[in-house]
Amino acid sequence: MASFFRGITPKYIILTGCLFTLLFAFFSNEVYHPDEHFQILEYAHMKLFGTPVPAELPWEYILMMRPGLQPMIAYGLGWLLDAGGIYSPYLLFSLLHVLSGALSIVSVLAFYRVVRGTLSGPSEEKWLLLLSFFLWFMVYLHVRFSSETFSGNLLLLLVSVYLSYGQRERKRPFVWGAGMGLLAGAAFISRYQVGFALFGFGLWLLVFARRWRLLAGLALGGAAMLGVGVLVDYWLYGTWTCSPVNYLRENILNSHIDKFGIKPWYFYLSDTVSKGFVVYGLAILAATCWFFVRNPKHVITWTMVPFLLAHQLVGHKELRFLFPVLPFIPFFAVLLARDLPQRLLRNRIVRLVGVLAVVLNFALIVYNVIPIKNTDIFFYRMMDDYCRGKERVCVLNVKDEPTYYSYGEFMIGPRVVTARFYMPRNMELRLAGSISELEREARRLRRTCPDVFILSGDERLPEHTALPVEKVAWNPYPKWIIRYFNFNDWVSLSIRRKNLYKVGASAGEK
Repeated sequence: MASFFRGITPKYIILTGCLFTLLFAFFSNEVYHPDEHFQILEYAHMKLFGTPVPAELPWEYILMMRPGLQPMIAYGLGWLLDAGGIYSPYLLFSLLHVLSGALSIVSVLAFYRVVRGTLSGPSEEKWLLLLSFFLWFMVYLHVRFSSETFSGNLLLLLVSVYLSYGQRERKRPFVWGAGMGLLAGAAFISRYQVGFALFGFGLWLLVFARRWRLLAGLALGGAAMLGVGVLVDYWLYGTWTCSPVNYLRENILNSHIDKFGIKPWYFYLSDTVSKGFVVYGLAILAATCWFFVRNPKHVITWTMVPFLLAHQLVGHKELRFLFPVLPFIPFFAVLLARDLPQRLLRNRIVRLVGVLAVVLNFALIVYNVIPIKNTDIFFYRMMDDYCRGKERVCVLNVKDEPTYYSYGEFMIGPRVVTARFYMPRNMELRLAGSISELEREARRLRRTCPDVFILSGDERLPEHTALPVEKVAWNPYPKWIIRYFNFNDWVSLSIRRKNLYKVGASAGEK
């Protein structure tokens, strides 16, 4: 281990890690989960340009359940770009990723600064930095402008500030507490579920710290940030509301969240292993459990255990719900490696697994920045290129069919959610109730608009409609991949149900 780090300093790792994170942010062009798009970007687009209208937004907006903090950040950045005449949804998306990457860098470095004194020498310090900046799932999550990543970074900063306070002379506890309260409140109003972690953090302070000025400052700072949350929610919804209460009422008391599916008790264990490609998943579980067992009175243990237990008790489970824990994993892993027998680390099989893990780590990082795997973005850019310079482009589809621009939703009754964030300004989206209604609308539009398209899941639409339509051939993969590596037509799998057809001029003839 020592020979591996010979000539490499922590400063070099930090500089390389910061540059790598920001570059990855620019190359990353996807969201991990649709919520990252529909609960932030579409909200911001609505406030910027008036579309989509509230009726076209997901059910959570109608019930005023989502926080307004991140949509307001996206709105503010989008407003600046629009005022400067350089607005582009792709540029805004990239800048939000850079912003998230910058926050991740700050939180990683703050945590490293306060825990390096607990590490056994420079080697462990370097491993902590390497894992924090270059472990593939950390690289991927650092740049996500999602509530999970945002709140996880704020939790890491909160713990870092408290540990830093504990290492000093503990002067001005009220001021330190107010700062921690602001961080805690910001974490909560970005993702309400972190309230369980904050409960554990506050309970630890009451049991082990009991510095009342610190707690008073924490309460004041937290209350101030909750007030900010109320204001940004008013900005988002246009009325006074308490969205955390709305979230609790609709998802827990009214059990809306259960409609997304109930998972078994072992889901988080099995999914961590499978989604972590076994070796990383097992390491995450082992390092986390080891830290909790070895450090039962640590503030991180008291913060994370209630958070994990609360999610375990909820029937609907998704791995992303636990992402706020991941910023602590590199620290857990370094401490686990310290306690492992040295002869085990020198074992040939263990070393071979380590080499394979490094190779797989590199491959996963490369895979996560390959642009062609994101067919949605490729399609949006294609439509941008086509619409550029045209006065009007009309796109139709049957509302029950999911496309790149809409999908059906049935949580609080049948409705259609539309995605306007990437839609060109001169493009009109029309939704028909049936294929016959779509055909009538296409004929009507074709009389006045030369560019009328149909989005359809039917691969053989020309055979199933009386409309004169021609399929637009498109594929996100380069021609050399399609020509030489398209075994069993795998390159069409991701777009097979999302076809684009142009309506011919004869459709508009009377």
